[in-house]
Amino acid sequence: MKHAGIKNGGMKDWLHFATRLARNPRAVGAIAPSGARLARLMAAEVDSIGHGRVLELGPGTGSITRALVAHGIAPDRIVAIEADARFARTIAKKFPGITVIQGDAFDLKHLEGDEPFDAVISGIPLRNFPGERGQQLIEGMLDRLPGHGLFVQFSYGLRPPVERRNGLGVRLAGTSWRNVPPARVWVYRKTA
Repeated sequence: MKHAGIKNGGMKDWLHFATRLARNPRAVGAIAPSGARLARLMAAEVDSIGHGRVLELGPGTGSITRALVAHGIAPDRIVAIEADARFARTIAKKFPGITVIQGDAFDLKHLEGDEPFDAVISGIPLRNFPGERGQQLIEGMLDRLPGHGLFVQFSYGLRPPVERRNGLGVRLAGTSWRNVPPARVWVYRKTA
């Protein structure tokens, strides 16, 4: 059986992913590209949001991007921030109409002055970053979203990568058991 990343993204994308993984496993944070079931589970959380823009952090080979488009999110509503230059070029080529920013997703200056986003979808391995960096990213993004906005994050752990705390709510949206490795989808929102 072929891995979903090979079938959906092509052998070149998978080989680039593997090369990046070998060079910097902590930055990649996964042993394979996200599977189609995980991507659909994440995209399904955006369906009820409306017609606002969607920010995708760390699109990598594009499996979650593909699922967002398949769920009816128009490409011109999607902004993707990808650190890897080759992945950024690939996303721009595969998905015409998407705005692609090659840069650091933790640098919130990318978003200054733009119209607001309704949702953030993240493929960034938050557990691999030191200290409070994950919490700062989620809270910083949620501060830029309207009250109904959400931050969707997947993780390979049994617990959310950033725990619930005052002002920050989190719920488990589902688990993709067929992903390699199995992954959970967490949805963060601001609380009163």
